Amino acid sequence: MYSFLREPKWIAGHILTLLLLTAFMCAGIWQFGRHQARSERNDAVLDRSKDEVLTEDDLFGANIDIEFRLVQLKGFWSSEDAVLIRNRTQKEVAGCHLAIPLVGDVSRATLVTVGWLPQSSCDGYKFEPPAEPVSLTGRVRLSQERGAIGSRDASTGVLTSLARTDVGRIDQQVPYPLASVYVELITSEPEVVDALPLEPPPTDVGPHLGYAVQWFLFFAVGIVGYPLVLRRHAHKGEAENLGPVED
Repeated sequence: MYSFLREPKWIAGHILTLLLLTAFMCAGIWQFGRHQARSERNDAVLDRSKDEVLTEDDLFGANIDIEFRLVQLKGFWSSEDAVLIRNRTQKEVAGCHLAIPLVGDVSRATLVTVGWLPQSSCDGYKFEPPAEPVSLTGRVRLSQERGAIGSRDASTGVLTSLARTDVGRIDQQVPYPLASVYVELITSEPEVVDALPLEPPPTDVGPHLGYAVQWFLFFAVGIVGYPLVLRRHAHKGEAENLGPVED
């Protein structure tokens, strides 16, 4: 009845089905993992924003657990060391981020992304800093690194724009040490009027849980449906072998 299962075309079908089921399950697990990671990140964003406000000294402690915590800084903008971070969208509009070192004392500084500029303003932009000292509140973020793919910045020379907020690379071209993290500006006095304020980190759960459910449903349909297909084909073959019933 099920002897057809050993035929080459059906063996190929078994292998293809097994590969598809494995892919469905792996995709579902991957998306569920992304959902969990997104939820943990959201909790960190919300919880750490309520923690005690940090100071400049805390930023030089290189503690990775301070991401998303608030910090208060004072100093002067180092406009000659300002850089643009390319390919940054805000409300689905292309543009760039303006990143400027804030010199807190003569020996060190902190890189601050002060806002977003539309693409038309990114080319040839020149920041004009206020003459008076600046007091600001911002959100601590970790330095960005290039992943497996993506644009690669030159490793030498003075760059006026970068593909990502790479604090280590910017540290190579400024005359003072930078904190290993950077800060996203929330408020400042006086304000940076040239750039639009950055959007806060999103805290929605995203679509990953829905995608995971879809992949698991595909797996369920395959694991139930394929045996039914085989059973139907077996019964069809058996009926054909019996032939018509004679009166």
